[in-house]
Amino acid sequence: MNIANNRIFVDVTELSIFDKGTGIQRVTKAIFNSLSTRPPLDWQVVAVRGDGTLGKFVSVQHLNTQVNHADGEEIIEIQSEDIYLSLDLTYNISKNLNQELQNARNNGARIYFVVYDLIPLMYPEWFFGNNDWFEGNDYLDLFEHWFNCAVQSDGLICISKAVQDDVSAWIAIDKPANSAIPKLGFFHLGADIASSLTSKGLPINCKKIIQVIQSRKTFLMVGTIEPRKGHQLALEAVEKLWSEGVDVNLVFVGKQGWKVDALAERIKTHAKLSNQLFWLSDISDEYLRAIYQASSVLLALSDAEGFGLPLVEAAYYMLPIVARNIPVFKEICKGGAFYFDGSNNHDLYVDLKKWLYQYEQNTHPKSNEIQVLSWAESTSQLLTVLENMSGISFSWNANEQ
Repeated sequence: MNIANNRIFVDVTELSIFDKGTGIQRVTKAIFNSLSTRPPLDWQVVAVRGDGTLGKFVSVQHLNTQVNHADGEEIIEIQSEDIYLSLDLTYNISKNLNQELQNARNNGARIYFVVYDLIPLMYPEWFFGNNDWFEGNDYLDLFEHWFNCAVQSDGLICISKAVQDDVSAWIAIDKPANSAIPKLGFFHLGADIASSLTSKGLPINCKKIIQVIQSRKTFLMVGTIEPRKGHQLALEAVEKLWSEGVDVNLVFVGKQGWKVDALAERIKTHAKLSNQLFWLSDISDEYLRAIYQASSVLLALSDAEGFGLPLVEAAYYMLPIVARNIPVFKEICKGGAFYFDGSNNHDLYVDLKKWLYQYEQNTHPKSNEIQVLSWAESTSQLLTVLENMSGISFSWNANEQ
């Protein structure tokens, strides 16, 4: 039996506070699950959270559908041969926790941060101000502080080439003070929801809703409702279809985010709600899988994104995709999506009519052209980036290859 001599500490701080069911937290659970169930030889994988009061990291004993604090938590001392991987978006990282990381790095530990996007820095107008989603804080201040901590690390591991390009451009303009520029790399995310420590449970009305979704062509949007995601654009375009008697559904899956109060009220009071318009705001991954399988097409209309997890999840279920023509979506989907180049609801209405015609003729782009990774394959890509950045060569038992 091999004894693990080295440790990879995986930071799951935000998830340990509360699982909001966001894409980032789904990634955190999936990658940690993959790492911990098949760690490299001689490496132990440990979930940790930052305790700002102590200025220390403590172990998290159980990572299931949600992280649970347990009596067995222990204070972690990061040693010289250890790797710290900030997998969660730890935007509440305190100054003393950051100092703890810098002390560990100065003593030989390797510190890495996963970067999901730089959207708050690049588009501050979508985030400014205090709101309840971020515990009453100004997210811009939190994110800027987090990124200033992240650039003091050994490496930034981005979730797409597009994000790596954004980070490289940003650092070139705003170089980190008093520290060397970190190494940059990227990997792609997985898509098999069943492997990401999923939540389960179906509501009483689930069967009826699925039947309605299957009864006509259904446009699906997955993700938190926030200004950049394009939910209002989709609603207004589909309303034009409804006004012409086009028999389609529109389904939103995702919680209400910030700066969308008027849109949320519009959806909740819409004449088509629960008939051809559905907003499923807090559903299990089990339910989400059923929605993917019942829908006709995914709409991905974000003005900016770091990856677009619903894209590969839709492709996993061979669901067609209509995506905004932005660099990261082209990176992920290549020729496997119908691209929207317009700027307003009329442009989208026209493109949705065009897509519906192509769908009827079976000439629409097929999502099976998109490369879909398992979470094990995604984790393997992440470890390859870590190898390239650290100079460490990970290995596994021959029967695990």
